[in-house]
Amino acid sequence: MKKISIVMLLASSFWGMAQERPELEEIIDPVGPHTPVILMPSIATDRPDITESAQITPVGWFQYEGGYQFSHAEERISLTSITDAHQIEEVLRFGINRKFEVRAVINANTKLVDIVDTWNDPFRTTGVNPVTIGFKYNLVEETDLLPQATWLSHLTLPWVAGGDYRAPSQGNVVFHEQRLMLEKGLTPRLGIASNIGVSGGLQGSNGFINEGMFSLALGYDLGNDYGVYAEYFSNWSVSGSQFFATPYFDGGFTKLLSNDLQLDIYAGVDLSPYLDTKLNTSGFFFGTGVSYRLPLAAYLK
Repeated sequence: MKKISIVMLLASSFWGMAQERPELEEIIDPVGPHTPVILMPSIATDRPDITESAQITPVGWFQYEGGYQFSHAEERISLTSITDAHQIEEVLRFGINRKFEVRAVINANTKLVDIVDTWNDPFRTTGVNPVTIGFKYNLVEETDLLPQATWLSHLTLPWVAGGDYRAPSQGNVVFHEQRLMLEKGLTPRLGIASNIGVSGGLQGSNGFINEGMFSLALGYDLGNDYGVYAEYFSNWSVSGSQFFATPYFDGGFTKLLSNDLQLDIYAGVDLSPYLDTKLNTSGFFFGTGVSYRLPLAAYLK
């Protein structure tokens, strides 16, 4: 649970699933009576849930997704530690073509850690997390039978960081994440999505793949540009011959203020105290954010 802030970064995604594959709107072309003009679907975001959207940012458009999150985590293994974290989250996305986007994750946080079984005073870490860069590539478009499938690849650069999170000059390890994202509209208002991912270090003793995640989310269009979602996700890790998994449940709401502007609010809880898990953890998190897109390519001409 102590990694909840980082996990929520890598990925956070409520797309308002019914809005992920909306019906295209039509207007009347003033230069040609009764000629339909296709408008762009509403913004599809990766926040606020863990399940990243399978949608690609429109070609030539820049999309910003930012927010604030508070998390409280307690871990009781050999010692009991309590962590309170305030985090600012930012995801920057740009559509290269209909199937490909490039992206960056830039986050900053301050954490207060109290190891209650020792005489040490609580300590605080503050800074900018190692920056993550990567891409999404659409593999399969959604059909009546098949879900939309998209591949995500991330690299986290330990030397591009600030404050207490700046890596030492020697022994830097680049971390990677690979994720398959699936989503399918079940009805005009209801959708389902899932992510399956693995991650690890590209060198050193961390192991090429020693962590991963699974998520399953349902999204519903409430009408009047409101959306709601509920999600289960689990983070797993391997340490030696031991396999550990931490389950979570979260949910939230989104509100479209325009075709290109969305607000969100969410909250979640660690399910470990209620399920049979190997790690003795507990905690909760909540947050809010805003997402916006603009046709950047038009300004670059």
